Amino acid sequence: MDDVSSSIYDSLINPPTLDEWLSTVSSTPNDKAPGPSMITYEMLKHLGSRTLALLLILI
Repeated sequence: MDDVSSSIYDSLINPPTLDEWLSTVSSTPNDKAPGPSMITYEMLKHLGSRTLALLLILI
């Protein structure tokens, strides 16, 4: 669309901040089946802040 500025998409390629990541992990529901990785949301919630920060780098 010509009337939509392409700059609105610029922030989509920015990685999430640590605060956004921590907020996302803490807001995930419990008691859900794990995916192919077999990592549950509860497992992520029990990680320490340093481990979550390292996981964010990998993601």
